[in-house]
Amino acid sequence: MASGLLFTLSVVFSFLKGNPAPQSCRCPSGWTQNGKRCFIFVKISTDWASAELTCIRYGGNLASFHSRSEYIFLRTLVYRATGSHPRTWVGASDAAKDGVWLWTDGSRFSYVSWGKGEPNNTGGRESCMEINRTGDYINDEKCSTRMYFICARDL
Repeated sequence: MASGLLFTLSVVFSFLKGNPAPQSCRCPSGWTQNGKRCFIFVKISTDWASAELTCIRYGGNLASFHSRSEYIFLRTLVYRATGSHPRTWVGASDAAKDGVWLWTDGSRFSYVSWGKGEPNNTGGRESCMEINRTGDYINDEKCSTRMYFICARDL
């Protein structure tokens, strides 16, 4: 009987040791899930750096996208919140080195379908990425421009 109890306890402890408590698989209230990330459109007009700092306070970063479908998801998120497609900050910048675009969340910069002639770094001062510039258009813009933004965080 004692050996049966020891066997049962060893099975239970080995199970518990290898399986940490499950984490929440739901987005916080007001956020929208897409894949393994949560997104929120923030209808506050601010510069790019302030938008990124706000997203960090929310536990994430400005949104990144890695495919046409993720980009369309972001445009749809904005449209559902506003009924239109206002210019909106996302998390890419080439401020560290001109022409080398990086996502603030550290993910690989693998997909962008820039608008025609973009990025053009007009006046040598456009280092931040916006979506919805005059429609379905990805653009480099001055980071000091004030606009709405999208935050993303992992589940």
